[in-house]
Amino acid sequence: MKLLVTALFIILAILAAPAAAGTLSLDVSGVLGPDLGGIDPLHLSGATFSASGAIDSTATPIYVAGDTATYDLSGNLDIMVSQLALTGYDGTLTITAPSSGPDKVVVDFTVDEFGFTPEVIASFDLPAGTLNGTGIETFWAQVTEPDGRLSFGVPDSEGSLSGSLGLTGTISLGGTPPSGVPEPGTLGLLGAGLVLASALKLRK
Repeated sequence: MKLLVTALFIILAILAAPAAAGTLSLDVSGVLGPDLGGIDPLHLSGATFSASGAIDSTATPIYVAGDTATYDLSGNLDIMVSQLALTGYDGTLTITAPSSGPDKVVVDFTVDEFGFTPEVIASFDLPAGTLNGTGIETFWAQVTEPDGRLSFGVPDSEGSLSGSLGLTGTISLGGTPPSGVPEPGTLGLLGAGLVLASALKLRK
């Protein structure tokens, strides 16, 4: 009897214990362009773009308004624009899941480079139903401009240094592509396999 009570106590303690906190990877990648408005002083249209960061899977929002919630990202973002490596600071993730119409995800951060500090906003309109609410959850989605866009502005520049570029690519939060969509690495392996097969055929 004593053993049974001890076993029940241990089981109840395990069930009552909170889930271990973890992080989810936030990843954005694609090609910038065309110019959707403003200026493109660095001629980024046509450049590749990627951003990666992380968020606590148990994070609580720092701001909530209706069907929108904003969260702080964990640490900085690693940014690549073509071959240029940058760091995104003070990143936030805003999730909007309305009762109708497209869901929306916005990643907001600043970049301290070239003697100025632009605020950058990567925004994505996702198919309705992609998200199940404004909580932190895993998802993966493809975007095509103008549903995906990268906007920037320099504070106190009175709009003289601001612009918006389309972004065609993918965004994910701890998610993976559906089974019918090959990952970039898989596509590379398939391409290498075809090249090898063609070379072997030519040698025969």
